[in-house]
Amino acid sequence: MPEMNQQLLTQALACAHHMADLARPLARATWLQPKDVTFKEDGSFLTRADLAIERSWRDHLYTAFPSHAIQGEEYGSNSGDAEYTWVLDPIDGTRQYGMGLGNFSTLIALCDGAGYPLLGMIDLPLMDARYFAVRGQGAWLNDRRLAVSGVTDLKQALTMLANQNSFFGAQARAYENLRAVVDGAAFDAGSPAYGALAAGKVDLCLNGGDLNAHDICALVPVIEEAGGIITNWQGDALGLASSGAIVAAATPELHRAALAVLSV
Repeated sequence: MPEMNQQLLTQALACAHHMADLARPLARATWLQPKDVTFKEDGSFLTRADLAIERSWRDHLYTAFPSHAIQGEEYGSNSGDAEYTWVLDPIDGTRQYGMGLGNFSTLIALCDGAGYPLLGMIDLPLMDARYFAVRGQGAWLNDRRLAVSGVTDLKQALTMLANQNSFFGAQARAYENLRAVVDGAAFDAGSPAYGALAAGKVDLCLNGGDLNAHDICALVPVIEEAGGIITNWQGDALGLASSGAIVAAATPELHRAALAVLSV
């Protein structure tokens, strides 16, 4: 990677840390208050924290990187022909967040002009835990460098499966096939599970077709820089244009075994 890009990524990482710091008190304050949930036209949850956090992020990015595009969950995209695009999800797991649960995060990613995720951050505001990665610089949880597990046996894999209501038709049947194979499964942890995979605590993660780029892009560098694999269910690489079902695994063998079950 050219030196200019390395310098930009250093600046971008510092910016992402600052943005996550901005989000933490906003996320905590609303989470501690009585129920505050409204619904978007598609029926998904929305809270004041989603809007406030993304506004604060956009205000900061307009000053820090005025030539960069922004694609956010709440206020849309101004991507145009920019060389770099920030991909933002102020509260990933708003359903859980709005119901007073703790398995949510804030997601920040930076993609290049080809849509390739260069930087990813999964911040857990209630836990002071922050997963982050920059291409070529490893994946980290706070100040600890991460590595995935070496698990290759699908039956033995500690597996995080998404909410079963996000799987329909053939995907629902594939979901049930995989659930029948794995012994150690937990459910609906959202993006924090992908951080746990990078940390070697989870071996396999599966999500259904209800994801978009703002759900996906931040996960990619964190998983890959920790040594894992993350793709769609067809085994294709993920980026700014991605949407739909994804699977992440600690090892190539485990990834191939999961895809084989999902394709039946």
